[in-house]
Amino acid sequence: MTDLLETLPDTPASALRPAEILIVDDTPGSLQLLNDLLTGAGYVVRVASEARMALRSARARPPELILLDVRMPGMDGYELCQHLKAEAATRDVPVIFLSALRETGDKVRGFALGAVDYIGKPFQPEEVLARVRTHVQLYRLQTRLEEQVEQRTEQLRVSARQLREKRQRLQELTAFLQSVREDERTSIARELHDELGQALTALRIDVGWLRKHCAPLGSAVVERADAAHALVDNTVHALRRISEGLRPGMLDVLGLCAALEHLAGQFGERSGIACHFSADRDEYALPDKGAITAFRVVQEALTNVARHAAARRVDIDLSAAGDRLRISVRDDGCGFDAESPRQGFGLLGMRERVLMLGGEITIDGSAGTTVVVSLPMTTGETA
Repeated sequence: MTDLLETLPDTPASALRPAEILIVDDTPGSLQLLNDLLTGAGYVVRVASEARMALRSARARPPELILLDVRMPGMDGYELCQHLKAEAATRDVPVIFLSALRETGDKVRGFALGAVDYIGKPFQPEEVLARVRTHVQLYRLQTRLEEQVEQRTEQLRVSARQLREKRQRLQELTAFLQSVREDERTSIARELHDELGQALTALRIDVGWLRKHCAPLGSAVVERADAAHALVDNTVHALRRISEGLRPGMLDVLGLCAALEHLAGQFGERSGIACHFSADRDEYALPDKGAITAFRVVQEALTNVARHAAARRVDIDLSAAGDRLRISVRDDGCGFDAESPRQGFGLLGMRERVLMLGGEITIDGSAGTTVVVSLPMTTGETA
């Protein structure tokens, strides 16, 4: 027992001070004998000659052990034990019954009421000291373990609260960064369209004029003019593609379904992977952030298919489920471990986008890859 106590770290001062023991016995001789014995062994002793006095004493300052005589006038030891075990302040204090009774039934009754041990009368000093020492050590060990459990539990509660707060701050920061990113994309796309787009359009018109008027200068000049015109055309198409990638203008003008159908067509043309789009209605009532999130999730899923999946077919399905939009992107490629901690930033960003809007996302990479997203639609959605 001593070895076990020593293994516990940071022994508190309470474990070093003498244990306080309450002796309850209506026989003066027994009280005196036990008082002298335990005081001589270094314990702090309180005595009570009847049950009600003992109950008041225990309530006022719970001891670490109670030695309780069974046979007493008025309230006997059994009844006092019931009272002690019924009250929060004293229910954990160990009780050792003192009795000359030898019947097994008396002992069973005492144990049923919560006693931890029996000491028979007449007392044997060595036995009394051994049992008292054992139960004091057990009580202190239990108390210290409970205190440590409470401390660890409180630490876990604090850690959990801090983790929730950090998670909340992270989500808020992620939402802010996503908003800034979309604003920047929109701004850059607008600049490309309004400034560079107009300049390229003017250049295209001028090169077209040169093509018409350079024939007298020879075939070499005409070929150079044709090449310049083709280069300008290709640049205009590239600029349009970049602008669409930064901010899908079709999403703002024609809505989510048209934008995703166009995205699927472009993906199929560029990747050579068959990409099929289906929806159970023409449009879905989503807030602006919901629509761009849905588009970006599908866009990221298709990017992953092109880079990693080695797929031959991709299916994009949209459907309404109550007041939520369900988006499914499924490919027949090689799949991946969706639970791996080494996920790319694309998947992490996808999850954060969806969770920030109160949505849900599941990714199954066991047979091909299936990404399923559920996003809340705005009220008033109609079929």
